[in-house]
Amino acid sequence: MLTLTVFVSLLIPTLVQEGMFLDGITYAAISKNMANGYGSFFNPHYTKILYSNFHEHPPLVFILQSGFFKLFGNAFYTERIFSLLIAILTVIGITQCWRLFNDKNEFKEYDWLPVLLWLSIPLVSWSYKNNLLENTMGVFTIFAVFFILKSFIEKRIIYLFVGGVLIVLAFLSKGPVGLFPILVPLLYAIVYKSNKNALKYSAYLILFTISISYIFSIAFPELKQNIVLYFEQQLIPALSNKREITTNNRFTIILNLILELSLPIALLVYFTIREWIKTRKPDFLKDKKALIFLLIAITASIPLIISLKQRKFYLIPSIPFYVLTISILVVPFVKRFIDAPSNSTLRWIKRASLLSLAMVLLFSAFQFGKFSRDKEKLTDVYAISTIIPEGTVISTTRDLWSDWSLVAYMCRIGYLSLDCDNEHDYYLLERNSNMDKHVLENYEIVNMNLTRYEMLRRKVQK
Repeated sequence: MLTLTVFVSLLIPTLVQEGMFLDGITYAAISKNMANGYGSFFNPHYTKILYSNFHEHPPLVFILQSGFFKLFGNAFYTERIFSLLIAILTVIGITQCWRLFNDKNEFKEYDWLPVLLWLSIPLVSWSYKNNLLENTMGVFTIFAVFFILKSFIEKRIIYLFVGGVLIVLAFLSKGPVGLFPILVPLLYAIVYKSNKNALKYSAYLILFTISISYIFSIAFPELKQNIVLYFEQQLIPALSNKREITTNNRFTIILNLILELSLPIALLVYFTIREWIKTRKPDFLKDKKALIFLLIAITASIPLIISLKQRKFYLIPSIPFYVLTISILVVPFVKRFIDAPSNSTLRWIKRASLLSLAMVLLFSAFQFGKFSRDKEKLTDVYAISTIIPEGTVISTTRDLWSDWSLVAYMCRIGYLSLDCDNEHDYYLLERNSNMDKHVLENYEIVNMNLTRYEMLRRKVQK
């Protein structure tokens, strides 16, 4: 109950409001366009001026999210419903991985622990509130790991086929970073010294993954072309450090990972020191279940140092495995701590959680439709979109054209495109900015009651 309350408290109040990080708005705009017939599954479309053919990422997340736009319409909450569902599926994936190794012991019912530690990481709630591709990829990778490990535990090869399908879907969500589960059989061999089965299972998994990829490429030739363009335009330049360099140090991503995991790591350090003082032998650190998840987490995160194009949220798919590692190690101590209070104390904790949950839901209801960020910008974009027809290209200054969140909101809300190189019937300016003489002579102000911007319309020639 406490974990549920934390989950709802961290996500719902923001998800019911408008305003998102640039990448999330962009992905929602592309998905909405796809649902409304602008672009296609394998040739996504952003604006008429910027990325008319969008091949910066594989298309699967846009395809999935476009289905939500078809189902729920173009309202701001559509991508929020999608993000919330992805968060819930990730929670299910974490609990299933936990139960895979703890189903028959006293820790079975502690599957809330890795979820609570996962929620304690600031990057997690931020990412799921902002509709990032890594969220969806993370669902496919955690379930891929689950089914691959399940194939070893139950000795059923069919689960490897499911794992292969999920690996391909992870790749189609965010590219090669989604392929790390393919190493799970080898990691299992390292930890459990089952080399014979691991090599056989690894061969099966690779065969299934390649076969499924080949079938997809034959069945959907346009998908193959989409991936080729993605490699040429985005992946290879990024790996060659020729675009969007965000750091001068390859190990910045590792520092960010440690900082994000600081609370779970502190918990582990605390119990390790306690056990060392008490027994001088913290043997719980040798747990093989924890080691397998740690190795998986490392394969999901350490390869990110290859490129100097790094963002903290690239770590999202690896974080569930880090918290599973730490949870397995600390759960005996957590159990002792929870067993210590009386039943009446636990009942009060449950009641407090229920009360908090009710208050958060009530607060969220009052926040519905308000703005979590960019209030002025969003209010103006809505006003513009109610008057200017969908699909219109609007002239603007270079400064506004390079305001990427404005570009994204214009596309997401009204399917409007900005162009700084050509003249069109409408012209967008920052309020109180100096108006070019040519613009002054050829355009007149349109009264839209805007706060931040000024909209002009071309004068009718007499």
